[in-house]
Amino acid sequence: MDLQTNMSSGRQINKPSDDPLGTMRDLGYRTELAKIAQFRKNISQALNWLNTYEATMADMKDFVSSAKEIAVAMANGNYDDIARDASAQEIRSILEQMVQLGNGELEGRRIFAGFKTKVQPFVAAGTGVTYEGDGGEIQFEIESSLRMTVNVNGSDMLLAQLSTLGEEADLNIGVVGTTLLADLQLGGGIDLGTFTITDRNLDFLPVSTIDISAATTVDDAINAINAQLAADGITNLTAKLGSEGNNIVLEATENGQISNSTLLSKLNSGNGVDGDPGEIRVTNGTGIDVRIDLSGTQTISDVITEFNAQLAAAGVANVSMAINATNTGLVINDTNGVPLGLSIANADETSTTATDLGIVGDIDASLAGEDLNPVTFFEVSEVAGTTAADLGILGEFSGNRVGDDLDPALKATDLLSSLNNGLGLQGGSIVIYQGELSLEIDLDDSTLTTIQDLLDAFNNSGLDVTATINAAGQGIQVVNNDTTKSFVIEDADSNAAAKALGLFGSSDIMGTLIVLRDALENDDQEGTGMLLANLDDSIEHLLKYRARIGARAIRLYTADNRLVDMDLSFTSLLSEVEDADMAELVTDLATYENNYQASLMAAAKIIQPSLLYFLSR
Repeated sequence: MDLQTNMSSGRQINKPSDDPLGTMRDLGYRTELAKIAQFRKNISQALNWLNTYEATMADMKDFVSSAKEIAVAMANGNYDDIARDASAQEIRSILEQMVQLGNGELEGRRIFAGFKTKVQPFVAAGTGVTYEGDGGEIQFEIESSLRMTVNVNGSDMLLAQLSTLGEEADLNIGVVGTTLLADLQLGGGIDLGTFTITDRNLDFLPVSTIDISAATTVDDAINAINAQLAADGITNLTAKLGSEGNNIVLEATENGQISNSTLLSKLNSGNGVDGDPGEIRVTNGTGIDVRIDLSGTQTISDVITEFNAQLAAAGVANVSMAINATNTGLVINDTNGVPLGLSIANADETSTTATDLGIVGDIDASLAGEDLNPVTFFEVSEVAGTTAADLGILGEFSGNRVGDDLDPALKATDLLSSLNNGLGLQGGSIVIYQGELSLEIDLDDSTLTTIQDLLDAFNNSGLDVTATINAAGQGIQVVNNDTTKSFVIEDADSNAAAKALGLFGSSDIMGTLIVLRDALENDDQEGTGMLLANLDDSIEHLLKYRARIGARAIRLYTADNRLVDMDLSFTSLLSEVEDADMAELVTDLATYENNYQASLMAAAKIIQPSLLYFLSR
């Protein structure tokens, strides 16, 4: 009977008593297989969530890309206000569809609402978008003791701060005489060392070595430069504050002086000397006719050397060139007892070399050249350290050296009137939207006099924001502390106050679309163009989220493949414990049946009942 039961069931364990140890193993394998089945079911559900997110984010990315295309087109002057108004309606529609996608459902559950899956996560108002969900993480157990978060928090995706408004703003605090050197270069200060100023046109004046080690303010540095220049005889260069309001200018005055080291390119007010073919002709009209090649010369010294050498080589003696007594031009002297009657001219009709050198004419006993009027040419060099570079005046220059921006660090005590390189803060009002809340700040308010006053106007506004001086030390930045609300700063009316402060725009995706909509409605071409970087950041942000979703999906597929392998393994082990060996079972059953039949036949032979036995029964 046991063999027949095993044969009919195909199993060797039909009740626990058949194999107690095997039964325990059987139950363990079946438990693992049940877990695997549940894990695979969880993975299937998780993949359903992720596929929904993937499709939704793909649509969101397409909408934001469309918004960028509109912004690019509308940021130039090829379209009028009517076209921009029509584009504003498109952006309004895109904004509405983004909200709808953010409120998407899967099997009756809001997928972006965290644990609040029955609550509509995004609520749009005229001023902004608010997130009503929470930060709950929905997790699925995909393997033993391994859980994976599958949901995406809507606030993190659409209202996350992608940038900080004003983090790159530069309010251009002006430089005045009393500005501390320690505040320059964004608070890094000036290397209080030495540098040199050299008049590259002259080689007979000493190099002026400027020491500003005792300077404290910009005026101190300027006074030290001017005093040392005067002491060293460089009287045609003066340091002063630049008209730009943020730099030092070295103002040069042409004095007409030349020397051996004066470059030919600086002569004739910077127009230089013709070097093609660069020849001059020296002749007396009879036996002397010499062409002097000056094409390879670079300085006054080179011209003098070549002229004298080539003329001597041609057999013309006692005729030489030098710098005149007033150091303003060249002079050619003929010291022969009887002058040779030489004259100097350009080599041909197309050449102007002799004219440019001011030496066209008859020499007689002497030819006094014209003034060469060199443009000023100075060089500022470091002695050690970075003093000149920090002051923004390092390098060679002709004419005036307009120094680089000294970038003073913005401080809370600075006056608003010192901004914009001393021109002051642009007037007007800015408006701030944080979700459904709004605030307007009037920059013309007489109580706003310092940077700290402006910071207080933001921080004491009642909105959950923090205004500080940005990390660069150049402007003001405003951070949205409530990441459940979109954040926008715009210009009120038609002024550009927010743009002037470097605060115009939004730090999140939804806010950026709101600003773009408003800019197009207001025919604000400049504002539209300023949002392109924000839209690029928004697209990149959505792509990163899609990449995360893709990575999670790959992880789930990998786990599922691993579970399939485990399922096969445990099924095989279960089969070894439970399943009967059919070949062996058939053989055993046939043997037992033959034995049973033989036993019956033998018993029948041994016990042969008589007719009397049956009758007595």
